[in-house]
Amino acid sequence: MSKQPLEGIRVVDLTDDKGELTGRLLADFGADVIRVEPPRGGSSRALPPIHDGESLYFAHRNANKRGITLDLEQAEDRDKLHSLLSRADLMVESFDPGYLSSLGLDPDQLPERHRHLICLSISHFGQHGPYRDWVATDATMEAIGGMLFKAGVPEKPPLIPPGAIAYDTAGIMAAFASMLALLQRERTGYGQYIDLSVLESLAQITDWSFPNASHVRSKASESVELRMGSGPMYTIYACKTGYVRLVILSPRQWHAMREWLGDPEYLRDPFYDGFIGRMSIADALMVTIGDHFATMTHEEVSFEAQRRGIVCTPVLTPEEVLENEHFKSRQTFVDGEYSPGRSGPMCSGFFELDGERQGYRQRAPELGEHDAPPEDIWPDERPQPEGPRPTPSSPLEGIRVLDFGIGGVGVEASRLFAEYGAEVIKIESRTYPDFMRVVMGTEMSASFASSSRSKQGFGVNLKNDQGISVIRDLIRHADVIVENNSTGTMDDLEIGYAQVEKLNPRCVMASSQLLGSRGVWADWLGYGPSTQPIGGLVHLWNYTDQEFPAGSGAIFPDHLAGRLVALVALAALLRRQRTDHGGHGEVAQCEAVTGILGDLLLKTGLAPGSVKPTGGRSDRGAPWGAFPCVGDQQWVVISIRDDDDWKMLRMALGEPEWAMDPALEDARERFARQDEIESHLTEWTSSRTREDVTATLQMMKVPAAPMFTATDQICDPHYQARGYPHWIDQQDLGWICMEGPAFHAPEMGRVRIEQAPKLGEHTRKICRELLDMNGEAIEELVANGALEVPND
Repeated sequence: MSKQPLEGIRVVDLTDDKGELTGRLLADFGADVIRVEPPRGGSSRALPPIHDGESLYFAHRNANKRGITLDLEQAEDRDKLHSLLSRADLMVESFDPGYLSSLGLDPDQLPERHRHLICLSISHFGQHGPYRDWVATDATMEAIGGMLFKAGVPEKPPLIPPGAIAYDTAGIMAAFASMLALLQRERTGYGQYIDLSVLESLAQITDWSFPNASHVRSKASESVELRMGSGPMYTIYACKTGYVRLVILSPRQWHAMREWLGDPEYLRDPFYDGFIGRMSIADALMVTIGDHFATMTHEEVSFEAQRRGIVCTPVLTPEEVLENEHFKSRQTFVDGEYSPGRSGPMCSGFFELDGERQGYRQRAPELGEHDAPPEDIWPDERPQPEGPRPTPSSPLEGIRVLDFGIGGVGVEASRLFAEYGAEVIKIESRTYPDFMRVVMGTEMSASFASSSRSKQGFGVNLKNDQGISVIRDLIRHADVIVENNSTGTMDDLEIGYAQVEKLNPRCVMASSQLLGSRGVWADWLGYGPSTQPIGGLVHLWNYTDQEFPAGSGAIFPDHLAGRLVALVALAALLRRQRTDHGGHGEVAQCEAVTGILGDLLLKTGLAPGSVKPTGGRSDRGAPWGAFPCVGDQQWVVISIRDDDDWKMLRMALGEPEWAMDPALEDARERFARQDEIESHLTEWTSSRTREDVTATLQMMKVPAAPMFTATDQICDPHYQARGYPHWIDQQDLGWICMEGPAFHAPEMGRVRIEQAPKLGEHTRKICRELLDMNGEAIEELVANGALEVPND
């Protein structure tokens, strides 16, 4: 039987530019995805990076799909689309809100005509809200979505990240929403409409910004929301050759680092064992460590640090990424066609399921390559459900998840499961606590509360035989296990997938390790930000006038990897519907980075040396970047995509003499004179507020958006109109603001957002009600340390 979990699922893909990764991911899992383009071709066929006239942006995001052309402006082709939809399971589209409705193809009404159909719309700001009709680019979404304000240094403009993180994050969340709806349809028979916002998808992965900013402000303090490079937590150091990122969080890591420095007496104060203590001497410590690392190459530093149990990873260039021994040992890249007769290093895929890659199989389609009548594409129509549409319900109702996650990966995957109806049990121990719970010196932090919201807390000592025995009993009752511990940890505890499958053959396990569970560096230690250097992101996310990596305080890709873990778990659950057997899904966190940068790394392989830091500019158009406005660290991002945008920008500026130069009507000239144009544009924006600049440019349909901090986002009327900020009275913290959902799906009911549990808060309840243990047995296990409960 095929291990492709979505085999037999049919998808009509009407996305273009934003959200194209949705269909690619569904196709990676085996769905038959038909990319529908207008006869002139989709706009993404012209998007950079370009090599020999071919868009690698398109090639990367449309592999594994088939392609046809339809002119939706023509009634005949609209009829063909309806015929396709009668045969499809899912339609995904990313037109501007209102466009399809103007053609009589209202997306929210399509599931009424085709009652089996799931229809998902991806738009920048959602289908309703004050900013619904704003024009945007990935860059402007990075600004208003909360990714930009942490990147770069305060003396220079904030740094727009490379790639298309906002659009691809929306694509990943759209795939997640689609799989939820497919699972729900297994129960109800009915399709549904889903409204997904790029803005809210991106805001979900910006590092717990909402809860942390709101928690600080609730204590009558000002939240520091200013870019500080890599900062004191994820520090980058120069070596004799190259650079490394060092992360020291635990006392054990600090003691190992101190010993490497010669164990000087002035660093032995127990106060420095804690992160807060080390922050008090951060400047001096950075000098001491920097001097030490300057005597070695970045490879020597990284290997010796890892040998000592210290989290340290080398900053790799794109060329070094492609030649890296670990990526080669994992076959992270395969030599594959990106267009007919042309091949290069294609990313092999984000996922593995039961040891098999779920990824690249074939190149993206040529324009109209698979044109055919709908009945030849898919011969049979899908059966229509009978009876009234069911009342809204949670799609994961009845699913039980054991969450062994720590930090920001596994916990984010299980958080999504909890929000959509699953019963999630957070497995913890005071001996080895989730470090995000205790990072602030207590047993609750705002970051932990965000990722462990809506869960039950179960305290158990996994080093205790009786504790492990209880866990095995829980596994027998579980549908999904999520874990992102160090490579081999679950096997060492004898609860790895081989043991889980024997205990509960229907159970799905979803794992995520820093560099994957296999490969020559598989045993390396690290956190999400440790993968940024290895994957090439730190090198590329930089200014053009400096070599030292500027860095970002973002913990990317932690939250994104968590969503990929949730995806592979959902895919395995969908497969279980037909096989009645679980499976083991895996996501290597480093491949979340290489996958997001896949088109840029492909360009590197085809033209070494061609992919470099851009400082926030883009090959897509000019001018393009962040511009200062009135006020302290107030910025707006402006993106000029084409000649039409340039003409509208000139009008918005009042047609100043410098902008009326006829030569600037040619994009090539604008690229050549970017410094001059940016100087004039900066003069204009600097005398205006970011709100004034944005309003003026949006009135002329020029892509522009303010750079928002978390505090800005929480207070913004569009976020509020969409119902995105969720205020929770969190035990041990007080009122904090949680991030809301990335999509609105009325048939799924209201997402569940409740406070996070105390450590072991539900231990007794779960033992009594789920495991049928009597009170005396439970208290005996608590007394001997096998089980743990709240201290109070």
